[in-house]
Amino acid sequence: MPQQKILVVDDEVSVTELFRMMLEMEGYRVRVVHDVRSAKTALQEEPVDLMLVDIMMPEASGLELCRYVRGEPNLASIPIVIVSARSQLDEVHEGLEAGADTYLLKPVSKGELIEAVQQALTV
Repeated sequence: MPQQKILVVDDEVSVTELFRMMLEMEGYRVRVVHDVRSAKTALQEEPVDLMLVDIMMPEASGLELCRYVRGEPNLASIPIVIVSARSQLDEVHEGLEAGADTYLLKPVSKGELIEAVQQALTV
């Protein structure tokens, strides 16, 4: 079975490297980008099985990326897991309304992250 590919979108290098390590240890292929524009380019270059997206990034937010993915017919079915420090109930609701399948709060444990990824990939 080919490895499932995950696109990690977060402007914090330390976070993306931690997520990369956690996911690769579980056998996933990981591509990391640090802004929404790069994420859109990456999605056009190579299909992915799932996206991990931060909300607060420079230039454009992860919510914009979620809306973009859900609006593109060839991308709309990609599961999106938001991983954000924004924890207010209205912020979580806004993330889910923008198209996220799951919303995790930072800091996230390896167990939480892997469980959310596995659940999103089996739906």
